Amino acid sequence: MKNKFILPVVFLSALFLFAGCKKEAEDIHIIYTNDVHGYIDNLKKNSDIKDNIPGVRYSSLTEYVKQLKSENKNVLLVDAGDHIQGTIYCAIDNGETIVNMMNTAGYDLATPGNHEFDYGMKQFLKLAGKASYPYISCNFYKKENGKITRPLKPSKIFKIGNSKIAFIGITTPETITSSTPKFFQNENGDFIYFIEGTENPQDLYDSVQKAINDVQNKAKYVIALGHVGIGLQEQKAGISSIDIIKNTTGLDCFIDGHSHSLVSGEIIRDKNGREVVLTQTGYYMNSFGEMIISEYGITNRIFSYDERHDGEIEELENAVFEKVKNELGKKLAVLETELYISNPNKPKQRLIRSTEMNSGDFVADSTYWYFNEEKDINCDLAIANGGGIRASIKSGDITKLDVKNVQPFGNMICLIKATGQQIKDALEMGLTVIGEYDYQWDSPAENGGFLHVAGLKYSVDSTVPSRVKTDSDGMFEKVDGKYRVHDIEVYNRVTGEYEKLDLNKEYTVGGINYILRNSGNGCSMFKNCDQVVDFVGQDCDIMSKYIESFAKEGEFPLIKTANSPLSAYKGYLIDYENPYGSGRILIK
Repeated sequence: MKNKFILPVVFLSALFLFAGCKKEAEDIHIIYTNDVHGYIDNLKKNSDIKDNIPGVRYSSLTEYVKQLKSENKNVLLVDAGDHIQGTIYCAIDNGETIVNMMNTAGYDLATPGNHEFDYGMKQFLKLAGKASYPYISCNFYKKENGKITRPLKPSKIFKIGNSKIAFIGITTPETITSSTPKFFQNENGDFIYFIEGTENPQDLYDSVQKAINDVQNKAKYVIALGHVGIGLQEQKAGISSIDIIKNTTGLDCFIDGHSHSLVSGEIIRDKNGREVVLTQTGYYMNSFGEMIISEYGITNRIFSYDERHDGEIEELENAVFEKVKNELGKKLAVLETELYISNPNKPKQRLIRSTEMNSGDFVADSTYWYFNEEKDINCDLAIANGGGIRASIKSGDITKLDVKNVQPFGNMICLIKATGQQIKDALEMGLTVIGEYDYQWDSPAENGGFLHVAGLKYSVDSTVPSRVKTDSDGMFEKVDGKYRVHDIEVYNRVTGEYEKLDLNKEYTVGGINYILRNSGNGCSMFKNCDQVVDFVGQDCDIMSKYIESFAKEGEFPLIKTANSPLSAYKGYLIDYENPYGSGRILIK
C-alpha cells in the first residue's frame, strides 16, 4: 500500500526525538513481524563486497531487541501470524523448528495466522503448548455438544515500565477455507472449530469489541495483533483490518498480517472518528517493524535490513540450513527455462493465482503424468490450485529443495471420480476475482483457489460478474446465474483431441487431497466424490519423479518441453518455455 500518511508519521518521529529525552525510558518499543512463512535464510546483495550477505532474519531482529534492552528500553517482540508454514525449514518438522527459534529469540506474543493450522489442529495446539510465548485470538472458538470454549485467550496484558499495554488477538475468517477444512471438524465430519466473522462481518466486529471492552479499563494502550489483512478479497467481504477499525472503538494501533502488505503507519479512523495507526511489514521477513509509543504519540518505522546478528539464533539457523542441505540438496536435473510464478518483467507481481503460468502447467502435469504413466491408472485430468504453488524455480541446476520450496505444504496426491458439473463448479470457484485489479499490489486480483490444469483447457469471460454463492463456512453452494468459465474441453489420450466437457459424465481427477478430499479453498463440490486412490505420495515427491522422467542430456535430465514424456501425447498443450504456459487457460 502506498503510504498516504507518511507526513504525520515523520512529524511524530521528529517530535519524539526533540522532546522525548527525559521520558525515553518510559517509551514502549514494540518489535513486530508478520507472514514470515519460514523464510529464515534471507540474503541481501552487498555492493561493497559484491556478494550476498544475510538479510533480515530471526538472528538480526533478535540482536536489535537485545541492543534496545541493553539501553534500558522497554521492549516487546510480537508476531502477527503465518510463521510455521511456507518453506522446507518449516515443513521438515511440522513447524517445531520455527517455534523453537521464536522461543530462543524471546518472542512475547503471537496470534495464529491461517497457515498455523496447516499441519492439523492437534499439531497447532501442541506447538502452542511448546511456545514460551502465548498465542491469542478473540474470534477463534470451539463448539461441541452445544458448549462453547476458547482454545486461546482473547487478549494479553503486559505491565511494561509504568504502563500497562493490552493486545487483542484476531484471526482471519478466511482461515477455515484457506487452511484445510477437515482440520476444523471432528471424526464425523462436523465442524467443531470456528472463526467468528466467517458468516457475518458484524460477528467479527462484535468479537473484537468485546475483547477491547474487557481490557480497556485495565490498560493504558490497546493494540490489535491481527492476521486479517487489507487485500481486495478481505475488503470486499468486510473483514479487513481497515473494516475492523472503522467498526469498533478503543484501539490505539493495529499490527496486521495476512495480505502481505507493506504499511509503515497509516491512519484509519475508528467508529468514533478517533485515529488508529495501522501497520504491516510485508512478507517473508523482508522487513520487521518497530512501533514506539510515547506520551507524545505513536511513531512507526520499517527495517528492511539489519546487518547485526545474534550468535545463538544464528547457530540455530545454520544448523537448520545444513540439515536441509544434506537431506534435500542433491542435484536432480538441469532446468532450461525458469518456471515462473510471477511476471517475468515485474518480479514482485505474482500471477500464479490469477492466470496460467508455466509452473502451474508443470505442477498439474506432474500429477497427470504420475497416474497415467508411472502408476498406469487412468487420470482424465489433473488440477493444481495457485495458492499451493509457492515459488519459482530458476534455470540451471535444480534440487529436491527447489521442488520442496515450490510445494512446501506436504499435501498428499489423490485421484477421485467427479462429474463434469462438479469440475465446472470447481473452475468457477477459482475465478471469483479474475478480471479485477488489486491496486495495492499493482497486480491482478488473486484467488488461491485459481486452478491450473493438465488434460484440460478452458476459457474465462471476466466481464461476467461472479455469481458464486458460498455457505457460512465459505464452502461452495451454487452458481446463481451465468458462469464465467466456458468452452471447457478434456484431452482424449486415444484420439489426441480435446473434447467438450460432458456435465453428466464422470471423470477421474487427480490433485492434492486438500482440494479433492478436504474441501480446501471452499471446494466442497468434491466432498462426497468416490475415491479411486488417496495418499499415493506427497506433491513435491510426485513432482520430483516427473522431473526425473525427462530425457537426459548428459548425466542429468534436461527439463524442457521436448524432453517431457508428455510431449509424446499427440495434440497435448505443453510449452514450458513460455512463462505464461501453453494456452490451457484463456482469459478475456
